[in-house]
Amino acid sequence: MTIQFETTTTDVAIQCFLNAFMRETRDWQIVPTTDIQQHTQVHIPLSHSQTIRIALQHISPTQHHQYIFPARLHEQGDGKGVALSVEQLVTLLLEKPAVRGELTDEVIARFRQRVLESHDNTHNAINIRLEWPMLRDKPLNFAQAEQGLLVGHAFHPAPKSREPFDKQQARRYLPDFAAQFPLRWFAVDKRYVCGDSLVLTLQQRLQRFVTESAPQLLKHFTDNVWLVPMHPWQADHLLAQAWCRQLIAQQRMRDLGEAGERWLPTSSSRSLYNASSHDMIKFSLNVRLTNSIRTLSVKEVKRGMRLARLAQTPRWQELQACYPTMRIMQEDGWVGLHSVNGVIQEDSLMTFRDNLLFSLPESQTNVLVTLTQAALDGGDSLLAATVRRLAERLKLPEQCAAHCWLDAYCNHVLLPLFSIEANYGLVLLAHQQNILVEMQQDLPIGMLYRDCQGSGFTRNAMPWLEEIGEADAENLFSEQQLLRYFPYYLLVNSTLAVTAAMAAAGFDSEENLMAKVRDLLSRLRTITENTLCLDYVLDSTYWNCKGNFFCYLHDHNENTILDPAVIYFDFVNPLHESQGGRQSCSRPN
Repeated sequence: MTIQFETTTTDVAIQCFLNAFMRETRDWQIVPTTDIQQHTQVHIPLSHSQTIRIALQHISPTQHHQYIFPARLHEQGDGKGVALSVEQLVTLLLEKPAVRGELTDEVIARFRQRVLESHDNTHNAINIRLEWPMLRDKPLNFAQAEQGLLVGHAFHPAPKSREPFDKQQARRYLPDFAAQFPLRWFAVDKRYVCGDSLVLTLQQRLQRFVTESAPQLLKHFTDNVWLVPMHPWQADHLLAQAWCRQLIAQQRMRDLGEAGERWLPTSSSRSLYNASSHDMIKFSLNVRLTNSIRTLSVKEVKRGMRLARLAQTPRWQELQACYPTMRIMQEDGWVGLHSVNGVIQEDSLMTFRDNLLFSLPESQTNVLVTLTQAALDGGDSLLAATVRRLAERLKLPEQCAAHCWLDAYCNHVLLPLFSIEANYGLVLLAHQQNILVEMQQDLPIGMLYRDCQGSGFTRNAMPWLEEIGEADAENLFSEQQLLRYFPYYLLVNSTLAVTAAMAAAGFDSEENLMAKVRDLLSRLRTITENTLCLDYVLDSTYWNCKGNFFCYLHDHNENTILDPAVIYFDFVNPLHESQGGRQSCSRPN
């Protein structure tokens, strides 16, 4: 349902905060228009006498709402209300007993500060990236799409938090500002270099990387001294650590400074891309982005190697033959540093990611989260612009073009990922930032999956893992873990963002678009032997959904939390046929 107005005030940053809040709370209601109330509104009670009211431009059954600001505070009997600033709105919502619970004033104040800093960060980037509306005009290449994500996670209270970056560091290192920078290089005694690489040895892999990235430094590369690249900010962080200073002091490592090609940060910020390199790279980065400090662990880099070894087996070739348009950017190499006493320092880790775009850097390969993000000006999302171009090219009604795009997305992204889980036991936690949609003339023709640390296996994969000697792999998923994580990432986070963006553009109702997804998954179930996951997503009344609002409020580090289940909540299954036109997808009281 899209409501058109002559004038609207859009604030995509506070929209992310509110949608996360509304998805995870229940004491609000949507009130339709009346003779005295021009717009549909959401009413959020503060007390028996005070209510926050916010007009809605678009109403979404999955909480992808779009708002007309400012919000207003209404006292009992007050018809017009008082306009609220962003600071006032956040403060009032955090005073609700159901929100703050027993949290201390210090915790609430820190959360509030992070939310407001994220809001400022978002608008600082928007004010600099004034060319953003032009991204709608024509198909984007990979680099443009990666650096076109200015909104961030649509259901997070502070999607553009970036502690401890200051403004200057943010301008230099973040994709929001279309940053590009050279790498920092260190010459290291090979005895203090750790890592692994397939096909090429680690020494050969590093040599190739230096040749492509900073050939002027090759003179420093010998059989005994290897060159190790680092993210410039992380290099400064490491050089402040005692173990790293000890390597320098003992002349085991030498700082060569920044040199070579300029790399652009992709939408994840810690992953970098250069079109002339066979590798993309992903670093440990001791920066808090959304819910986590973004450092790699040894188990995570080994997940990439495990998947890359499986890719050399006959069973993988069978999988690839079944789903030829779905490819994985293998992370088939990693490197890091030992301390002088031989301990791997995880803050120094870096993975090599196969750059499948090496020969096609200008292809229309777009990260899904950029396509579906709410438009900064309240207009069309980039996905909506893509569908409109498709409709014009094919001379189709826009609704028909939207259905074509959604069908192609399902055939090349959704169905293959569900199939390989069911038929091969391979689980890829494909959230929007890890799905790269390959398109030709705006229509999906394939998918690249990236970020192998988000991979796992079910019991069905045990014979396959035994084949490569990995029967004890740490990323084996129980049935409970599978049903908690996989549908959340692939459906709630990714696919519902597609249907919501199309509905917001007026192509069709969100309910009708979700029904198409349900029908495709239902047909897949009829030809799939292991239907555990499909049964869950089609027949369960509720799904598990990650609660970013309360996860962030309680200051959980998602990467290290002992029981991740505590940050998940019940979410009404919008694909369940009984849901019909239900307005709320959070569990009712």
